[in-house]
Amino acid sequence: MAGAFFQDTKVWDVALTVSPENYAALEPVGGRGFDVDFKYVRAGVRIAGQAFKDAGLRYKGNSSFSTARGIPKKSFKIDFNKFTKGQKFLGLTKLNLNNNVLDPSQIREALAYRLWRKLELPGSRTAFARVTLTVPGRFDKKLLGLYVVVEQVNGPFLKERFGTDKGLLLKPERSLSLPYLGEAFAKYERVYVPKSDAKPRLAKRLMAFTRLVSQAEDAEFAKRIGDFVGFGQFAKFTAAHTVLSHLDSFLLRGHNYYLYLPKAGGKFAFLPWDVNSTFASHRSAGSPDQQFDLSVKQPFAKGQRLLERLMKLKSFLESYGAELKKLVGTHFSREAIGRDMAELRKAVEPTVREDEYSDHREFLNNFEIPKDFTSSESGGGFRVVRKPLLREFVAKRHESIAAQWAGEREGYTPGSRRRPSGRGERRERL
Repeated sequence: MAGAFFQDTKVWDVALTVSPENYAALEPVGGRGFDVDFKYVRAGVRIAGQAFKDAGLRYKGNSSFSTARGIPKKSFKIDFNKFTKGQKFLGLTKLNLNNNVLDPSQIREALAYRLWRKLELPGSRTAFARVTLTVPGRFDKKLLGLYVVVEQVNGPFLKERFGTDKGLLLKPERSLSLPYLGEAFAKYERVYVPKSDAKPRLAKRLMAFTRLVSQAEDAEFAKRIGDFVGFGQFAKFTAAHTVLSHLDSFLLRGHNYYLYLPKAGGKFAFLPWDVNSTFASHRSAGSPDQQFDLSVKQPFAKGQRLLERLMKLKSFLESYGAELKKLVGTHFSREAIGRDMAELRKAVEPTVREDEYSDHREFLNNFEIPKDFTSSESGGGFRVVRKPLLREFVAKRHESIAAQWAGEREGYTPGSRRRPSGRGERRERL
């Protein structure tokens, strides 16, 4: 059912209706950027012709929320059964509406997820939405603009991809090294952030995995790691991050991914999340030129223990190298990625034109140089965030990878930098 909805070139009409009291309650109390606590309110949602009078609605995001602080175009999460148990949309309980305010191209997230699907890796499906907001006495079907709709990683997602939603789902935060924290699962909750019940046998499997990564001698690690991680799947996962220069991820920050263990004796699957900083656009991961030149040999920061150890194993290194070359020659070839960009651009451009919180000329500049373009131009009253252009990224990433394979340059190895301890963990409210 949901497959008919998740067409990544489709722009659906989505209408949100919120009472004035509930609209005010959406605003977090005491939070002004990161680590805010968003609360669900009751809202009306009309999507793809279906109406829900009593759905849950809340804001979401960290940087995307902060950037949109002064405008109504926030990112939203919809929980269809938050207040009406059993209520679903095409079998789905949750959807994410991401506002794209950090992406003038408007397609980064959809483009990255499309690549994951082409690689036959488990990842969220996407569509686009033209969202309007009604708040009686304040907004009457106000156009918020273009959003990307991202499938939630939860029970329905897991059941479709893995045949079961009874496993252990984790969303690690700031866990670059995958640390072993002892034999009490409670100690793992802050770092690994379980999103499902941690049954004892599943919890023990996580402990055994992290102990192997953190403490095992090289010979034991080499012998047993294949029991916990599928080399083919993880090689593809790493290659995709590398090619897309996605550093706001497990490569550098130790977050923005899910771990799923379908059964106690099984292997951990790695799932992508929050890919709007792909294509060299993570602002604290180095300059754009450095990210364009991300190393293919070591695209990860020191301390990424799993990759540090796997890259020393000939079998994994060969698998990773093969997947990297295959990806660059197929789905990320200049021709293939160009076609994907053109398809998504065509789908969203009419909505971008009428979106007062985007800049149509900045949008065009990601695909071609607009006539009479000057970088100082800006449309509307909203400050557009500047990011590396998609067309520039594709050209320079291919140039860098080719030069690295030819032995002409080393490539950029990212460095992990800790944030001030007083702020605490920065956790994306998703």
